[in-house]
Amino acid sequence: MHQDRDTSQLELFSQSENAGELKPRQVKVSFFTRIRGYEKVLLLVMAFVLCGILCFSLGVERGRRLSFAVISSTDRSASFTIQLAVFKNKEAALREISFLKKQGLTPQAYRKGNYIVLCVGKFSNSESAQPLLQQLQRTYAGCHIRRL
Repeated sequence: MHQDRDTSQLELFSQSENAGELKPRQVKVSFFTRIRGYEKVLLLVMAFVLCGILCFSLGVERGRRLSFAVISSTDRSASFTIQLAVFKNKEAALREISFLKKQGLTPQAYRKGNYIVLCVGKFSNSESAQPLLQQLQRTYAGCHIRRL
């Protein structure tokens, strides 16, 4: 009976060469080294498509904001206009446009960076714009003739 105990103890504690040594730790492997090559390509394609969709939607939204009021470039003979004012606030520009329309003028507004430029009339040369400019200078002190 005594010998049975010894053999059972040998089973629990082996006497191999590695006994008592610490087992080496497994090195943590990063996410990209664990996935296969074709999976990396698929992930990159999905990220590229997602970035494309995001950029496209942001561009559409920016285009909607920029289409506030655009001067139509169909009339090539009219290359001069009178610039009345520049606004940073959209609501103030809209109020001024409605005021000018009530006076019987044809206002145009377009964006230039963060500002809204308000102009009146289309003229073929700067001399034809002079009479209206003199009339508008009473109300708008800094107005001037400019090219479209």
